[in-house]
Amino acid sequence: METVLGVLVVALGGLVMGSGAWPFKLMRTFQFEHWWFVGMLVGLVIMPWSIALLGCPDALEGLRNVPFSAILKANIFAFGWGIANVLCGLCFVRIGVALTGAILAGLGVSVGAIVPLVFKGSGLFKGAPDLGSKAGIMVVAGVAVMLAGVAVASVAGFGRDRELKKAARPTGGFLGGLIMTVIAGILSTGTAFTFIYSQHPIVSNLSIVAAESDLTVTVDGRKHLSGRRHVRPDGTVALSDSLTVPIGGLRASEAANRIAERIGVRDDPASPIVKVDTGSIPANFGVWAVGLMAGAIVNLAYAAYLLTKKRTWGVLFAHPKELALSIIIGVNFSVAVALMGKGMLLLGALGGSVGWGIQQAMQMTGNQGVGFLSGEWRGVRGKPRELMYLAIGILIVAAAIMAAGNSLVKR
Repeated sequence: METVLGVLVVALGGLVMGSGAWPFKLMRTFQFEHWWFVGMLVGLVIMPWSIALLGCPDALEGLRNVPFSAILKANIFAFGWGIANVLCGLCFVRIGVALTGAILAGLGVSVGAIVPLVFKGSGLFKGAPDLGSKAGIMVVAGVAVMLAGVAVASVAGFGRDRELKKAARPTGGFLGGLIMTVIAGILSTGTAFTFIYSQHPIVSNLSIVAAESDLTVTVDGRKHLSGRRHVRPDGTVALSDSLTVPIGGLRASEAANRIAERIGVRDDPASPIVKVDTGSIPANFGVWAVGLMAGAIVNLAYAAYLLTKKRTWGVLFAHPKELALSIIIGVNFSVAVALMGKGMLLLGALGGSVGWGIQQAMQMTGNQGVGFLSGEWRGVRGKPRELMYLAIGILIVAAAIMAAGNSLVKR
């Protein structure tokens, strides 16, 4: 059930992310820099930090215990993603939501799905199978199918522009946007890598083990001690018939250390043998709050630069309706990344690769939905439209192949 739920959660996250920019289609006064500044301020700063600080007991104290290396690593990835995000927003305007989403998803999934199979992630993702394993080969097959879908979508996008007589636009328009989208596609993996490589130390220090709650304990090499466990009213948890450990009120990282002591192993924070997952949603938001700080700075700084250059700061509060639409963009983004992270964890050790792949397939599907509903394909008939339908079908097949690859790990 966790695998099925994981697939559904990351798929929903992808659809929310892909369709999340729809409010900008309804704006008449706000330019890119206006809705981007507000949307990213809400989605990258206000919402994740508010949820993490309000939802995690003594959150700041917990964050002080997170190794600096984990935060630094996350923000290096986030910095690259921040650049990608700015380019993506510009490309929505220059070449359209549909084609931008197609290229972004294809290039992003190639890097994002394969790298975690070679360089293992943190926590649960440390146990991801190798690239040459059956599950790894299945993921690569899913990536190959997805790239085919992206190629078909790109051909459809070019056909759309020819029919709408956009092919004669200056090369600095469409082709310039195409180049920016390629760069953004490669760097867009920063969100996935932020979570895959840094989530465990952040989540484990923000999560508190509560009495009468359920959690997941993983002990490498000891399956009989691993699995879903219930915390008793007195704060103890039974790992086996003969082993009960008091962990109530502790942070997940501290609970893992106590379990490690009881079973006689030395837990290494950089590569933990024992892992405790409380399933805390606010703690997962904490990963995005802390891990995407560099990305937030890049996005907000660029939008602020444009607002200052054009002297249009005053426009932000002169149009309440468009301000509200911009806030919706930010909320959509924050919800989408939270769903992606939660779904990855539900999918297990291979969740970093499979979750990212499925999320990207569904994100592109959401992009196409926005493109069709907003009129990007109005007046286009015949082969281009048929090819885009075919591309969406191929992407769904690719997502199914990746989900099947995840099932191989469960066996």
